[in-house]
Amino acid sequence: MKKLTLFAILLLVIVSCSTSSKLGYSTKTKLWNLSNLSPGEVKMAHDLLGYGLEHEALYTLMDTLKPISSLGFALSYPIAKAGEMKDGDRNIADLESDSVRMALSELDSWNKVLKELSTDDLTFLLIPFRQTWEGKRNLQIIVCQHEQLSKLMTRKAEFFGQWGFTPNSNPATILTALEFEEKNDRYRAYGYLFGYPEHAVDFFVNASLSTEKSGKFVERDFFHMPVAAGDQGYFTYAIPKGYTPTKVDSTIYKRADFILKDYLNKKSNYRLTDGEIDVYTLISDYWKKK
Repeated sequence: MKKLTLFAILLLVIVSCSTSSKLGYSTKTKLWNLSNLSPGEVKMAHDLLGYGLEHEALYTLMDTLKPISSLGFALSYPIAKAGEMKDGDRNIADLESDSVRMALSELDSWNKVLKELSTDDLTFLLIPFRQTWEGKRNLQIIVCQHEQLSKLMTRKAEFFGQWGFTPNSNPATILTALEFEEKNDRYRAYGYLFGYPEHAVDFFVNASLSTEKSGKFVERDFFHMPVAAGDQGYFTYAIPKGYTPTKVDSTIYKRADFILKDYLNKKSNYRLTDGEIDVYTLISDYWKKK
């Protein structure tokens, strides 16, 4: 019996090592040791970071342009209240439903992944959206850069101080509280957090207030920063219709363009034999040099 147990343990170790080696990339870096994750969860983390680098999260993961970024994964699960359910009801998520059980299991894996990815410099969070839709709850994955978030709490203390937020506030507290705040405070908060300039934040909030008062949509243009996935629609903010970009906008654009080109130049040095990028080592090397 003891021999059989020992054999089974050895077999599990061999299978585990074999699976890990097939992933191709390093899971033990200066920044991370993902040994607590299953191979499937390591792949989830890898794909999440890879998506982030190809989109606007690059400017949080490998630079200081954006205090926070969305990692773009649209997570939606049938776990919210249906139309007939009331405020204060006890039983909402139907645990007898296969879809609900699978949703909660997947969310548990995501929370485990984000916990393991979080470091002294970066926090990864899964934040539920306030609004639900036909019994579905949407959630967003956010990465926060601690130093830039702390500086923002100091720089905009006259705004963020109303919630008691300070440079040492927990990012999860900040993001969760703001998502469930009133609309226009939420708009202003997210504008600052996502790295938009003051004039763009003011315009968006004022346009919302104007629409509330008049019922008329305020027309707008958009100012786009490039990302690897495309030149428009990612790191983007609204501006007045016919607005001529200023030095402030140009400075943000040029910095984003420089960061993107630097990333694209470095990326080829981290390409694996199967064509994938070892994003763990790429990001880790950036933070190692800081």
